[in-house]
Amino acid sequence: MKVTIISCIFLFTLVSKAQQITIQEDKAKIHFTFIDQDVEGELSDFKFTGGIDLNAVETAVIAGSVATETIDTNNWLRSRHLRSKKYFSAKEYPRISFKSNKITPTASGFRVSGQLSIKGSTQTITWDFTIQGNNLIGTASINTHDFNINVYDEKSRNEVTIKIILPYTK
Repeated sequence: MKVTIISCIFLFTLVSKAQQITIQEDKAKIHFTFIDQDVEGELSDFKFTGGIDLNAVETAVIAGSVATETIDTNNWLRSRHLRSKKYFSAKEYPRISFKSNKITPTASGFRVSGQLSIKGSTQTITWDFTIQGNNLIGTASINTHDFNINVYDEKSRNEVTIKIILPYTK
């Protein structure tokens, strides 16, 4: 009986220290900047499929996707063109997805390495996350050339920075 009571107290202590968070998908923001043209845009319809405990981020799984059809650059014609078969092929590849495979704490938050899939191509990328209030703020850089999306022939001109804001509740 004593062992059972001590075990229950130990388990309760572990559970009470966990900071499992819930990502508010409907409030998530995904911003991108195509550096060469200084074109900014957003993606939406974010779906989170991971799990995060802020007290044990190295055990977290950060995974989710956005709808390719939602690419918006505040220019209807350009956005439509980007969703076309020539670039993101939104009809054939309706979602852009990411899943972490390694998370390490850093001085300012945590670093997430994982697989980003765009237009049928999967590449390893790294996100740097900070915690600001009840938001996880992640930044990463990609080259669209690596995903068979060539706005320009020269690879160096296809750089994109991405910022994701994931509001959460505890």
